[in-house]
Amino acid sequence: MTTPGRRRSVFVLLLAGAVLGALALRVALWRPRPVEGAPPDDGFTRVPGIVHVHTTLSDGGGTPEDVAAAAKKAGLRFVVITDHNNLDAKPLEGDHDGVLVLVGTEISTTAGHVLGLGIPDPVFRFSGDGQDALDDVRDLGGAAFAAHPVSPREDFRWTGWELPGPWGLELVNGDSQWRAAGWPRLLRTTVLYGLNPRYALLGSLTPPDQTLARWDAMLARRDVAGIAGADAHARLVVRKNQAVRFPSYESLFGLVQDHVVLDRPLSGQAGPDGQAILAALAKGRAYVGLDALAPAGDFSFTAELGGRRFTMGDTVAPDPGLKLRAGGRMPAGSRVTIRRDGAVAGEGESSVEVSAAEPGVYRAEVRVPGWSAPWILSNPIYVFGPDAAAERQARAAWPAEPPAPAPVAVIDKFEGATRFEPGSDDRSTVGRPILDPQGGADGRGAARFAFRLGVPGPEHPHVFGALVDWTHRDLTGRRGLLFSIKADGVYRIWVQVRDANPASADEGTEWWFASVRTFPEWRRVAIPFERLRSINPHTDGRLDLDKVRAVVFVLDRGADKPGTQGTIWLDDLGVY
Repeated sequence: MTTPGRRRSVFVLLLAGAVLGALALRVALWRPRPVEGAPPDDGFTRVPGIVHVHTTLSDGGGTPEDVAAAAKKAGLRFVVITDHNNLDAKPLEGDHDGVLVLVGTEISTTAGHVLGLGIPDPVFRFSGDGQDALDDVRDLGGAAFAAHPVSPREDFRWTGWELPGPWGLELVNGDSQWRAAGWPRLLRTTVLYGLNPRYALLGSLTPPDQTLARWDAMLARRDVAGIAGADAHARLVVRKNQAVRFPSYESLFGLVQDHVVLDRPLSGQAGPDGQAILAALAKGRAYVGLDALAPAGDFSFTAELGGRRFTMGDTVAPDPGLKLRAGGRMPAGSRVTIRRDGAVAGEGESSVEVSAAEPGVYRAEVRVPGWSAPWILSNPIYVFGPDAAAERQARAAWPAEPPAPAPVAVIDKFEGATRFEPGSDDRSTVGRPILDPQGGADGRGAARFAFRLGVPGPEHPHVFGALVDWTHRDLTGRRGLLFSIKADGVYRIWVQVRDANPASADEGTEWWFASVRTFPEWRRVAIPFERLRSINPHTDGRLDLDKVRAVVFVLDRGADKPGTQGTIWLDDLGVY
């Protein structure tokens, strides 16, 4: 016989099951919101794509071919692979069944992570220094962006806000969004993912308010291009040696996209099309769209004056007749805002127009009712006269290299004799003798560092070639090293000053280092001691200049690719 209490329990369970079933059905049937209105008629072409993707060539869950296939399924026109500290996917760059695969890299530095886009694969390695990374990307002809700049994970967070150059910013980053969501929301995402991946991932997105505040502060000084970084790994580590393919590349690619705005349609030729896309991203001719919420391919933000039309990334002088318009096809009830220097300049439903008689940085946002994260984030249109525009451009320029200071003491002129000795592991070589009687900048003596860097193996992971001076020195009161350098190619070389540290396992010395990139012309280089850093786990936290035990020039697999060979000349080593 069924008791009343048991009947109530069964009823409650049935009711709960019905409610959960209804919720599950609602989630499973959820679809992106439809858009309405006329398509933009502004003369520009929009190209959707994804930036910041990892593959099995670093810590991703799929191969570059998997990434290209997923991009095709997601309806993308381009995808930028950015494996950690390598460009090993370069051979796959090009068209893959209608998807343009581009290859950059994510560079780990002491200031945070830097995306380097539009660069070739150099012989040298990236040094780990933030300023070096920006300089490397610039000299290689690429564009740099600070990745996940306000990550909840402290060691991922960008700290190089004062570093020079025209680098841009990730406004939205997939990894940061996940970390900021918190465990309750992530658990919800995991539970719902099997029912509807797009809806589940949308639920983990948090508003990028902190990043936008940082961006507006930077924009007050100079032009700064903003992008979305998928930071797609398609790999979730379950335990130390086990990972699963989650979330999928395809689901991540459908979440947030970069919509590049071009003057003309793509040509179908991979080389020119790739250059056009990368140039647009570097200039900020793009907007970020939350495509999982609603298709974002038909948004427009333009400025018009006297029959001329401008768009994001462009600079135009202020004028009472200058009109800025934002609109396009969007979900019903969408609120469109144009901001000037971060503050609201105009707002409307589905579209907005403002007069830009006043100078400033104008950018657009679109928000959809019921969602806290913006659906659209545009790059700015810069409204400045010629003088103000030139000042902003100067603030973004890479600073000219200051003249080298005068030496106060000479360590080695490399003429007739030297205290430096060559050294290498048994897979690498350093040529002997190291003195070149007429190889110097002045036609006299120089040190010749002719090297071949060996190829490491499982039982022989460390390869190196070096020139070492083991002289003990007291350099108290000196600010840094000074020397001349040239090479027969572009390489990276470490400059080390080793001081006494009894706690160190390296023969009681601690290695403080910085890097120099070589060129075929002679350069006079100053290395301030304050720029030297140590990665010794037993560091004492300071370079003791009164206890210098060696000065070293060294190449290893962290400086250049194994198998690299060439010649570097050094001259007139001193301190200043």
